Amino acid sequence: MANDLKVDLLAEQSCLVRYRRILYLVKICAKICGADIADPNYRLNFMTYVLMTMLVIFYCCTVYTIYVTVLRDGTYTIILQATCFVSAGVQSNVKLFCFIAQRFRVREAQTFLDDTYKDYETRGGNYQEVLLQGIAATMKGIKAFGFVYVCVVVACSVYPVIYDALYGEKILIMQFLLPGVDPFTNTGFYMLSVMHVVCLCLGAFGNFASDMYFFTFITSVPLLKNILRCKFDDLNRLMNCEMQPTRAQVRDAMFDIVSWHKEYLRLLLCTARIFYIIIFAHVLCSAASVVSTLYCMLIGAWPAAPFFLFLSLANLYLYCGLGTVVDKSNEDCTCIIYTSSWYELPVTEQRTVLLMLLKSQGTENLTVASMTPLTVATALNITKTVYSMLMLLMRGRD
Repeated sequence: MANDLKVDLLAEQSCLVRYRRILYLVKICAKICGADIADPNYRLNFMTYVLMTMLVIFYCCTVYTIYVTVLRDGTYTIILQATCFVSAGVQSNVKLFCFIAQRFRVREAQTFLDDTYKDYETRGGNYQEVLLQGIAATMKGIKAFGFVYVCVVVACSVYPVIYDALYGEKILIMQFLLPGVDPFTNTGFYMLSVMHVVCLCLGAFGNFASDMYFFTFITSVPLLKNILRCKFDDLNRLMNCEMQPTRAQVRDAMFDIVSWHKEYLRLLLCTARIFYIIIFAHVLCSAASVVSTLYCMLIGAWPAAPFFLFLSLANLYLYCGLGTVVDKSNEDCTCIIYTSSWYELPVTEQRTVLLMLLKSQGTENLTVASMTPLTVATALNITKTVYSMLMLLMRGRD
């Protein structure tokens, strides 16, 4: 009996422990990038300045590469190839600066989520099941983002070797050169290749670290929605029990529900403010990268373009898919409130439910710079626009 009780207690504690393990993983990745914003004593440190310096060097080398290639070969496709890498660099810049600027909101949201796991894991039942589902969804998303970045980094690093073995032609991994290093000599080529692999790994890791923050926040929205559902289920059971509940019990239950709905809306608002610029930059850069890589593929100017096309499309649809998750959660909140046993409540509490219903119907979703909602439908519209632009470019080439 004592052993069974010990197992149950460990199972209850596992929700908070697992969530904090996720936060610890995010913290380690952010610390490596010099952006451990979860630390209340965070200041710009050596790693932050190193990362900023590397980004500046990358932009300068890209401009130098475009200048040299256009003058030497007279080809302008290098601009399109460089656009893909510059887009990734811009995303890294924007995410780094926005997270540093919004670090107080990030800490506030993380503290609230940590308290949520701490408070509701002890309630057991449906609440514990909801917490475990939230943790599982977060881990699946992190693994999905990690899988995409690992596949692209490995493919781009190995592809030049395979291409050289098959066709006897050396191609660079990234499209930027270093002044004084000749890519046509063996020494220069291997030196640039090593540097490109290092830059590719650092860029992928930095974007992955910031994406983990985004995914942790977004997957918490369905979690809060499901907790709201559990609270309404408790209220429904209270109203349908054989013993008539007292007015104080009903009032306390409604106060708990209203307070939680306010927390749900506050987390949504906090998330929208933190990621407002990040979402816009991410979608814009992903779309620009898709256009440039697709055009290079169609004209046969860049053998490695399919790998970067996969990364750009995956990033675009993963972000828009997360926006759809938020949109679906807001719709579910409205359904949860409407399908509750509100008609059995006293008149005062019915009016409260009506106000909650009105508020839930006007909840703002994540947007791309307040111009269009961040949903999969938006990603499809962007894809259609990209196709139209490509047809226009190809027609002009003919």
